[in-house]
Amino acid sequence: MKRRVVVTGIGIVSPLGFTKDDFWNNLVEGKLGIAPMTSLDLSPYTCKLGGEVRDLRPEIYLGNKGLKYLHKGTRFLGSATKMALDDAKLPQDSSLSDQMGVVVGSSLGNFSETTDYFYEIIRNNPSELSPMVSYDVALNSSINYVSVTFKIKGLARTISAGFTSSADAIGNAYGIIQRDMAKVIIAGGVEQISIDLYLIFYLRGLLSGLDGTKEAGLPFDNKRNGFVMSEGSYVVILEELQHALDRGAPIYAEVRGFGNTFVGGKNYSKEERARRVERAMYSALEEADIQKETIDLISANANGCKMQDAIEAQAIQSFYGSKGNDIPVSAIKSNMGESYGAAGAAQFISTVMSIHTGTIPHIINHNEKDPKVNLNLILQNPVRKEIQNALVNTMDYDGNNSCLVISKL
Repeated sequence: MKRRVVVTGIGIVSPLGFTKDDFWNNLVEGKLGIAPMTSLDLSPYTCKLGGEVRDLRPEIYLGNKGLKYLHKGTRFLGSATKMALDDAKLPQDSSLSDQMGVVVGSSLGNFSETTDYFYEIIRNNPSELSPMVSYDVALNSSINYVSVTFKIKGLARTISAGFTSSADAIGNAYGIIQRDMAKVIIAGGVEQISIDLYLIFYLRGLLSGLDGTKEAGLPFDNKRNGFVMSEGSYVVILEELQHALDRGAPIYAEVRGFGNTFVGGKNYSKEERARRVERAMYSALEEADIQKETIDLISANANGCKMQDAIEAQAIQSFYGSKGNDIPVSAIKSNMGESYGAAGAAQFISTVMSIHTGTIPHIINHNEKDPKVNLNLILQNPVRKEIQNALVNTMDYDGNNSCLVISKL
């Protein structure tokens, strides 16, 4: 018999604030976490905006020991993990160590630190480099840091699957607990802005404003022109239901299903790509054993890219037919930008909070309807609605589509 899995803790480091409450209140109020970037010198380039994490004081959550050796992504993840553990009221000692794991998604992790480190090896005599320089340069170093710091002796897994990384991490963690391989798993995502990532997205033509128009995240808008890149860490505590009940843990919602498909983005038509998104949605609902008509909210991947948003809209419209206009659709990347590998976890948390509070945040910056997008978009103001079941969509430019079903317990 498969175990039931619930969300008992939330931790957030984001451009919209630190802590669950700051993030959620700013999202509901329609605040914008996007501004001119200060961590990069972008004077030679067209696109200047980003969703940066500013003024984080990681020593509050992690203490000062060894902090100077940690890069910002590890500081994000460590801080968010501490918040989530505190929120879940989990003991941070060895009493649960063997029953706990950590599964975190990151598209490129500490990629910029890795390249900088090898550049230093090539440029200088390796024997002159401090061993501590290599302490936090691997893709999985942030996850290893969390395992050691919080005394987690179960599995430690890094998922790197592009833009769906953190959604895949949550889906993977959900499956592990279902199979009774762990009682508690720290799951989520982390990404950090760097010049390396900026140039990857810039050269691929994905950033908003490259065409000379205004930079902004415009999900499903007729004038959408790309995404604004973002960073942060979004962490949830997933827990086996009976274990959570036995210790009197706070319960936000239940994870009910996960579906994943792949289609080579460059080798398939828009129609085939939309069908694969549909299939991921269907697979998640099938595993959850609920009908698509019972979905009360869809958290869309929509990040403002012309083709990607069109594919998702087509998939939702095809999947639901004439009923598609009845289901509220939210898209939080208008507020906070596209945090690529961490975005699915951000959407997941927003959806959990919508279920928990009965409030759906509205899409900001939406000014002109796309005549080909016939969805019930939440615009202008937040909507109060009791949500029993919700669907989270995530998509990657290179072919991954991952969906999660979350329900009220």
